[in-house]
Amino acid sequence: MSLIDVGIGGLRVSQTSLQVTSNNIANADNPSYSRQRVETSTLPEQLSGGGYIGNGNIVDGIERTVDAFLVRQIQLDTATFNNLDIFAGNIEQVDSLLADDFSGLGPAISNFFSSIESSAQDPTSEPARQVVISEADGLSQRLNSLTARIFQQEDLLDDQLKSLTTQISTIAIGIAELNQAIGDQIGLGAGAQPNQLLDQREELLRQLAEIVTVTTVQDGDALNVFIGNGQPLVIGNNSSSLSTVASSREPGNQEIVFVGSSGVSQEITDFISGGKLGGTIDFRDEVIPDVLNSLGRLSIAIADTLNQQNALGIDLDGNLGGNIFRDVNDGSIPGQRVVVDSGNSAPGLQSISINITDVSQLTTSDYVINVVDNDSVLPLDYQIIRTSDNTSTFVNGTVGAQSIVIDGFSIDIPASTQNNLAFSDRFYVRPTRSGGVDMMVDIDRVQELAYALPITTQSSSGNVGSGLISPGQMLAIVDDTSLALSPTNPLYSSPGVLAAPVLIRFDTATGYTVYENSDPFNPEILFTGTIIPGQQNSVFDPLSTDPNYIGFQVEISGVPQAGDEFTIEFNANGSSDNRNAIELGLTRVRDVLDGGATNFENAYGSLIEELGTRTAQARVSRDASESLLLQAQASRDSVSGVNLDEEAANLIKFEQSYNASAQIINVARQIFDILLNAVG
Repeated sequence: MSLIDVGIGGLRVSQTSLQVTSNNIANADNPSYSRQRVETSTLPEQLSGGGYIGNGNIVDGIERTVDAFLVRQIQLDTATFNNLDIFAGNIEQVDSLLADDFSGLGPAISNFFSSIESSAQDPTSEPARQVVISEADGLSQRLNSLTARIFQQEDLLDDQLKSLTTQISTIAIGIAELNQAIGDQIGLGAGAQPNQLLDQREELLRQLAEIVTVTTVQDGDALNVFIGNGQPLVIGNNSSSLSTVASSREPGNQEIVFVGSSGVSQEITDFISGGKLGGTIDFRDEVIPDVLNSLGRLSIAIADTLNQQNALGIDLDGNLGGNIFRDVNDGSIPGQRVVVDSGNSAPGLQSISINITDVSQLTTSDYVINVVDNDSVLPLDYQIIRTSDNTSTFVNGTVGAQSIVIDGFSIDIPASTQNNLAFSDRFYVRPTRSGGVDMMVDIDRVQELAYALPITTQSSSGNVGSGLISPGQMLAIVDDTSLALSPTNPLYSSPGVLAAPVLIRFDTATGYTVYENSDPFNPEILFTGTIIPGQQNSVFDPLSTDPNYIGFQVEISGVPQAGDEFTIEFNANGSSDNRNAIELGLTRVRDVLDGGATNFENAYGSLIEELGTRTAQARVSRDASESLLLQAQASRDSVSGVNLDEEAANLIKFEQSYNASAQIINVARQIFDILLNAVG
């Protein structure tokens, strides 16, 4: 090879290096651009005279400066950060909504019970009673609006799922097309790498990692992409897609469906992790149900407890108290607490009702009922799973209608449903989910607030002992038969209304007889009892199954004497009686929930505390993940990013190299001229 050829080769290498360096500088601000470098090699030497003489160099290719490990790390950190970021952003909204002094529930609970306590001081005041009804309406509306707001957020999350699945499908198409284009370009370029297309594919993978965790496998020139538990999103130049369908277990919710290139679909919601899609699903399926169930349980507990307490009193019209709030098992509510799986054998012929039986035993968990066959004997049996801790309860099925009581509610299965069950049928039970939206005030008139108790007690003016009778306490209101002091001689003209006085006469200082005293000249003996002088002595045994137990309780204290009498009568003039109003107010501090361990305000406080803790943890995790992502990006940039100072130095170096190569050509020309002149 001649000296001119060596110089020309050097010019070409230097020119290519200058072009690549210029391209690096031009794309310095492009975050997806990978720095390029010129790969050169020395041309084969030639034997000439006493040794081998070099023939210069040649450009082998233009390569991207990338580190596959750092690229993969960015994808993983991107998926993790976006997962935590979307989760933290959503839970911060819920935390702010419930913990806020204006939008939260705390002030509404406090105002409602404060109004009861104030009106109890003057039970005859109708304006004070009206405030109670207004505050009750305010409480129910606040619960309605908070619950509705959470449901709205759930709907927005489902809209986001639809948008994100569309984005994934679009990106998958782009990656598949780039796989095809890269393969074509490599074929046309005899193995040369199309760096721009490779950068574009890498950027699409990063964008995809923002939405969902991905794994990639190199297959020749193509890059195969997988999501979930191995679903092939991109294989070569073929792409699959994601879509959403209505959930079979949660009305209104959307589930993620993977649609393969062959058109076969598969639900993969439970397999999705990472990215915005995973964070959205995690928040929707973990936080939203807990918040709705907690608000619903609180709503049910307040309504049921206040209704039961009001039912123990009498109103200004002399009638037993009715419901202050809508009955928790009213109308269609019990049926709406169950979702029939759309894949069941006969979903249209299956209906189950959930009736609240004991608010103190309610949890905030959802439940799943699986139809199983434990004993190979018809009818089929049931497996009831509490999803919060996966505790299972097995119940044998019965012929005809069946009622199963668990965790404060009854699962009521009609005979028609029993006859249309098949093995592996499934039902989803939400005992408290809708409690917040179901709550409403059910009282119209201020007179219907039952502030008085149905009974009044008094001691005979002729008593000689120091015995005292308590004002009395209502324990339950049941039907006429159960309330009767004697099965054959009912004392109630209607439930809770004492039609005849009850006389307690001490035969001795410690022994007494209880009479039905409708006829003072011929009272009927009901039962006898004894007391311990100087102590509080219950006249009726509230734990007794004896028909004499009538639903109220009085106590005798002090030291009565033989002949002393005490009477219990219907409270016919109880307009100024505030005993049940006080009891209504005291429900505020009574431990009603969690098996009698938590009151209403503490239950709400626990919800706020738990949300606050989870929000703080989400923020910390998000910030830590962001830091890791920035570190990974910095590591990638240190390898693949463009350093302008370095590129400026390269420009000078390659310019000098170009000038030197040009000088080689110039020397070769001069030598050639000298030879021509010598010959001439």
